[in-house]
Amino acid sequence: MISLDSKLVGSRMKQKRIENRMTQVDVATKSGISSKYYGSIENGKNSPSIEKLSSIAKVLGCSLHFLLNDRMDDMEKRVTEEKNRLQQIFNKIPRDKLSLVEGLITQAARLRVLLDDNWKDIIENGEYEKFKQSENQMPYDRKRPIVENYDNRDKTYQAIIKQLTDLLPQNMKVDKKSKLLGRK
Repeated sequence: MISLDSKLVGSRMKQKRIENRMTQVDVATKSGISSKYYGSIENGKNSPSIEKLSSIAKVLGCSLHFLLNDRMDDMEKRVTEEKNRLQQIFNKIPRDKLSLVEGLITQAARLRVLLDDNWKDIIENGEYEKFKQSENQMPYDRKRPIVENYDNRDKTYQAIIKQLTDLLPQNMKVDKKSKLLGRK
């Protein structure tokens, strides 16, 4: 889930769905999500992951950019804020490592924003969903793909933060790690 104008995204989805003479159930089924969840997205009550929104855009026959509108600007703003925060935390890394540090900080900032959005989605929609392969099969609980995405992104984020922390001068490591974790 990404912080955005959910009502705007939902209205754009509805516009395309109606243009294509599709029902919410049609779009939901072809997108691989429940019709209830799709309806909540279209009504502006939920905000999907970028992966889900991409799938919905494909079914609706429009670009992801059309549905996102200002969503990308919002994400870039949040990434910039996180980059600035991390640059302040890791500002004592020696200058000869600067090109490596800039790339790691950018990557960490992007991952942090995605992790925050994934976490919100997991909290709102749970870790498991009812799933069935066919109409005749009984639905069963399965771990939602976003939970796997979250776990993988979190491992990568932790590895990057460790790399950055390891580049700090020896006496700075404990203080910076505490600050990064929100300790004083």
